Amino acid sequence: MGEFPLDVKEVWITVPQGTVPFVSQGGPLLINLDLSLYSAATPQYFSCRPMVDGRWAGEYGGYPVAPLWTEGLNGPNPGWFAWRKTRVYTGIPAGNHTLTVQCLKFYEYPEDIVVGHPTVPHSVSVIEFH
Repeated sequence: MGEFPLDVKEVWITVPQGTVPFVSQGGPLLINLDLSLYSAATPQYFSCRPMVDGRWAGEYGGYPVAPLWTEGLNGPNPGWFAWRKTRVYTGIPAGNHTLTVQCLKFYEYPEDIVVGHPTVPHSVSVIEFH
């Protein structure tokens, strides 16, 4: 797994190698995202979110939608930053699904935010409650 730049302001970008196919029986899903992000010289603000079949996972359960920070806003100081989110999502129907991760940056600074690192891989998981 390599590094992936977030180089466009306020556009959700799917993070490569953060895709998890899964089968659900329709129960609540515990989704965990554990990502490493890097900002060069300027503190950058960003957000990431889990997507199920191309939709933000919270939409299935009627969670409130904030277009640019559905899972919260973060702003690391320059350097590496661990971004983690674990939440239970409801309303996702039974069947075959694909979990992906999207991230975005908020400001147009010359430096990109980089997601991932060759020696610190992403961790993305789904656990269904029964």
